[in-house]
Amino acid sequence: MKKVLVAMIGMLLMATAAHAEHKLLITDVLEQKQVEGQARFEYGHTRGNISSPVDGGGVLITNRTESAYSLGVGLGHGLEMTASIPFVFNEQAKAEFAGLGPEYEPTVDGFGDFAVEAKYRLLGGEEKPFTLVTGLGLKFDTARRQDAGTGTTDVSPFVAASVNLGHHYIPYAVYRATLRNNDAQDTHTLSLGLEKELNHTVTLDAKIDANFNTAARDITANEDFSFEVASYIQVAHNLYLLPSVAYTVATNATFKANELRLGPADGFRGGLSLYFLY
Repeated sequence: MKKVLVAMIGMLLMATAAHAEHKLLITDVLEQKQVEGQARFEYGHTRGNISSPVDGGGVLITNRTESAYSLGVGLGHGLEMTASIPFVFNEQAKAEFAGLGPEYEPTVDGFGDFAVEAKYRLLGGEEKPFTLVTGLGLKFDTARRQDAGTGTTDVSPFVAASVNLGHHYIPYAVYRATLRNNDAQDTHTLSLGLEKELNHTVTLDAKIDANFNTAARDITANEDFSFEVASYIQVAHNLYLLPSVAYTVATNATFKANELRLGPADGFRGGLSLYFLY
């Protein structure tokens, strides 16, 4: 872990020729030879109802502390490639049923699955009134079983559009499909957001994500939603801090084998990212 942080700091110290801008909007595409990197640290807490034909009703509480690291490069002609990997410091789930002691699930930690994503600009660009991009993400089943992988290979095509309304208002919309193997749930995500530059130092970004999870062999269909507010704070010519906070809510889901019912549930996430553009 220390080696990863040292490498990130080293890249930041060497990146002295960056422009005073960021490329964080989903429809932004890096120019040829531009490089961006991001390290995100996040804590999440959820609490929801749980019911079992054997143990009755109770609550399920989950706490998760994780990070994620990504590096992107512009290849020119409107094309960008990004590679990323997450690291989970700790994920602990606890079920509490009336009249029974708490039951703890095994702790999850370690590196997650390696992923790559390509993004291509179809229309528009910086300062253009309308921008349209499309892309494809691939998440590979690379993590060891005792680590924090999902056990699936995911294919994630997406399309995103943004409109420059002037006065530094940029609304945007994203549709992404995440298709998983091994009989896991597929997810269709619709995101709506608004980016507003307050000044040359601070930009705000507010968005809503709606995730529609299909039924799978082991679980019924369900939905979850998040409402997030983030800001981009320029602390140096090429370096930004990104604090964020989100409220999350999920609908009911039932495991078919044992009729264990989860939800509804809600929670929050708080995060801080370090971002640079070279």
